[in-house]
Amino acid sequence: MIKDISNFVEQLVNGIDNTLQGDYNAVTEVTDMCLTKYARVGKYVTDESANEYLITDLKRDEWLKIGNATGKLFLTKPYFLSGTRISANREWTIATSDLTQKTPIIWLLSDVRYTQYGRESVYDWASEVRLFFLDETDVVNYYSDDHVSNVVTPMSELATLFIKSVEKDRQFLTVDTYEIRNFTRFGTEDTQGYVENILDANLSGVELIITLTKYRENCKC
Repeated sequence: MIKDISNFVEQLVNGIDNTLQGDYNAVTEVTDMCLTKYARVGKYVTDESANEYLITDLKRDEWLKIGNATGKLFLTKPYFLSGTRISANREWTIATSDLTQKTPIIWLLSDVRYTQYGRESVYDWASEVRLFFLDETDVVNYYSDDHVSNVVTPMSELATLFIKSVEKDRQFLTVDTYEIRNFTRFGTEDTQGYVENILDANLSGVELIITLTKYRENCKC
């Protein structure tokens, strides 16, 4: 069952809408758009011809500075991980040495609890899951406010897009409540504060605690 839940979560991650719609403004030399989603400075967007454009500046939900890119654009799809700290770290580390190819991360912690419903129920199972939405951060040059604006805020946007992916998937009950926790540095902590990284990189982001309830197949809900 835990593997099944992981597979369903990965499907929901794959269902996240990573598209942007922009119009290049030759006067201001920025690409205007209503939603910047989880875009951030230093990352790339691609157009429909697979051309890459580096984000050098932005104003959230107003514009990106990405050369003369215009029209339909795509943010990098999140990299999905599932497992314990050790197994997730190993998979993530050996995947590639290029951080741009494996960030942002959505990590499903393997400590999954679930409720199985009886056959008379319209529901199949429900599970409270912990998901971490993470991206690289600059631990040397960023202050806490920099971590928040450059990483935590876009990862909060990515978490919101995951929730929207759940809501548009008719296999799942609509989400009513969820909990989000911010990390200016992602790692283990004690009473003195930050101790060490959990994955082998300097990361910031958010944790989403959410209950997913799946309808039983062939249920006329």
